[in-house]
Amino acid sequence: MKKFMRVPSFRSIALAVGVPASVVASGSSFAAGIADGATTAIGTAQSSGESVGAAVVACVAALCVVGVVIALVRKV
Repeated sequence: MKKFMRVPSFRSIALAVGVPASVVASGSSFAAGIADGATTAIGTAQSSGESVGAAVVACVAALCVVGVVIALVRKV
């Protein structure tokens, strides 16, 4: 008596069904479209991050200048 049936692998099922090469080709072109979109999104995020970083550096520099001015006024 058999307890378990053998489960066929994905490869044997795909070969039995006959997966056309166009399906594989369309999958790779879809991946290329995703890669192009990701590259564009990364470029946009980089430029946005650089502008925010410049604003943060400017604020920190301004606070340092204010701190030095306050320290100089207290000594006088």
